[in-house]
Amino acid sequence: MARAADPGAGKTLFQQQCASCHNVHKKLTGPALAGVEERWPDKKLLHQWIRNSASVLATGDKYANDLFNQYNKLPMTAFPGLKDEDIDNILAYIAAEETKAAAGPKETGAEAGAAAEDSGGNSLLFGIITLILAIVAVILMQINSNLNKLAAEKEGHEQPEPVPFYKNKAYIALGIIVLFVVGGYFTIQGAIGLGRQQDYMPEQPIFYSHKIHAGINQINCLYCHSSAEKSKHAMIPSENVCMNCHKAITEYTGPDLYTAEGKKVNGTAEIQKLFDHVGWDPGAQRYTKPGQPIEWIKIHNLPDHVYFNHSQHVAAGKVQCQTCHGEIQNMDEVHQFADLSMGWCVNCHRTTKVQFAENNYYSIFEKLHTDIKDGKIKDVTVEMVGGTECQKCHY
Repeated sequence: MARAADPGAGKTLFQQQCASCHNVHKKLTGPALAGVEERWPDKKLLHQWIRNSASVLATGDKYANDLFNQYNKLPMTAFPGLKDEDIDNILAYIAAEETKAAAGPKETGAEAGAAAEDSGGNSLLFGIITLILAIVAVILMQINSNLNKLAAEKEGHEQPEPVPFYKNKAYIALGIIVLFVVGGYFTIQGAIGLGRQQDYMPEQPIFYSHKIHAGINQINCLYCHSSAEKSKHAMIPSENVCMNCHKAITEYTGPDLYTAEGKKVNGTAEIQKLFDHVGWDPGAQRYTKPGQPIEWIKIHNLPDHVYFNHSQHVAAGKVQCQTCHGEIQNMDEVHQFADLSMGWCVNCHRTTKVQFAENNYYSIFEKLHTDIKDGKIKDVTVEMVGGTECQKCHY
C-alpha cells in the first residue's frame, strides 16, 4: 500500500529547495507551480525533471525543451538527493495550496499564522498609533479635570489646587512604563539584529556578474571557489583563475548588464579593470607590469564565535550552494540571501535529511545504519547526528 503524501513535510522541503525560484500562484524566476502535475503528461518524467532537468532535456522531450527555452535557457538546479517520497510531499503541498486558493477567502490556521506574521511588519505603525491615542487620552483626562473644576467653582464648592501635569505621579509613572516598554522593545530588536546583514549588497571594485558566469556560461561554483569542498572557507579566487579565461576573452558581448540601481554597465571596461589589476596587456598578450590585488568586499559574514565549515556542508552534507546563498546563478550583483541567524541554521538542521547512502563520512554511525535497515527509522536528519548541539558551532 502506497504511503499518503505529507503536505506538511512538503512545505518544509518547498521552502528550503524551491521557494527562491518558485511560487505556487505567481511567476518568479521559474513558472508558477499551480497545476504542475496536470501540465506534465508523465509523473515519472516530472520526478526526473526535478532531480536533474538536464537529463530530461537530453531526451528531446518537447514540453521540457519548450519550458527551458521560455525561461531564457536558465538551467534548473538539480536535486539528486530528493527521493520520490520527498517530491510527492512537495507536490502534495502545492496541490493543498491550490485548494486553499480555490476555496476562497476562508482562512485556515496556517493562513492566520501567516497573516499574523505579516502584520508584525506593521508593528511600528501600530505602536505610533497607540502612542498618539495615549496622548489624546491624557489630553482628554486633563480637559475633563478642568471642566470638573469649573463646574465645582460655579456651584460654590471649594476645590484643592490641581497638581500640575508634570508633577502628577500617576502621569509620571505611566510615562516611565511606556518609555520602558518602547525602549525595551527596540533594544531587544536591535540586539537580535546585531551581526545580521540580510540583503547586504556592497559595491565591488569590479562588476562581476554571477548570472553571466555561473548562469549563462554554466561555470561550476567549485571552479572558482575550489576550496569550498576541501576546507573551512570557500575562498575568493585568485586573479590567475580569472585570467585562465580572460586571456582569451577580452571583450564583453553578452546581454546588457545593469547595477541594482538600474545603471548600465560597460562589460568590456570591467574586464579592462581586471587587466589593470594583474598587469596584463591584451594587445601584447603578456604581463607588462606588477599586479595589484583586487580588494573584493566580503558579503557573507558570521560572528567570530560561530564555527562554520564549508567542506562539511558541501562534501559531507551534499548541500547545494543555493541553499544558503540563494539563486546565485541568477544574480548580477551578489547579495546576502538568508539572514544566517542561529534560528535559521538550527531549523535547517532539524529538517534537512542526511545522505547516508554512499557517504563514507557517516559510516561511523552504526546504530543509525542498523535502525534504517531494520525499518525503525526511514531517514536521518542533521539533528539526529548532533547537528543542534551547542558545541557543534560554538566551542
